Amino acid sequence: MEIVINSSPLIFLGGIERLTLLDDLFSKVYIPCAVLDEVKGLDLSSISYSPMRISNKQLAMGMLGCLHLGEVEVMVGAVENGIQYVVLDDNAARNKAKQSGLVVTGTLGVLRRARNMGLISNLEQEITKLRANGMYLTDKLVKRALS
Repeated sequence: MEIVINSSPLIFLGGIERLTLLDDLFSKVYIPCAVLDEVKGLDLSSISYSPMRISNKQLAMGMLGCLHLGEVEVMVGAVENGIQYVVLDDNAARNKAKQSGLVVTGTLGVLRRARNMGLISNLEQEITKLRANGMYLTDKLVKRALS
C-alpha cells in the first residue's frame, strides 16, 4: 500500500523513534514538498520516501484556509497520483480528505497497524510516549485505539 503523509505524523513518529515503521508497513511513502519544508529539522534518513510535487497549484491554493499547505499537498498529491491512502492527524484535514474520496489514517492508525502486524507489542506504551511528546489525544480516542 502506498501512502502520502503529512508533517505531524512524521514529527510524532520521529519523536517516539518509530519512523522506521513506515517502511515496514507501506510499500511506498510519499512526502509532499511543502511537508518536507515543514519538517526540515527532522532526520528522515531512517526511512525510504519519495518527495512529491503537485501539478495543480491553483487547486492547492484554493483549498487553503483552515488547512495548511502541507495538508493540502498531501490531498492534492494523492489524488493527482492515484494514491488512495493518506496519513493526516488534523480533524479538518481528515474530513476534507474523506470528502475527496481518500482513505485516511493518522499517527494512531499507523501504530495500530504496526501492533496488528506484530511490529510493536505494547500500543498503550506507544500512546503514552506520544502524549509525552506533545500529541493531544482524548481519552475516548485512546480507548477506541486500544480496542
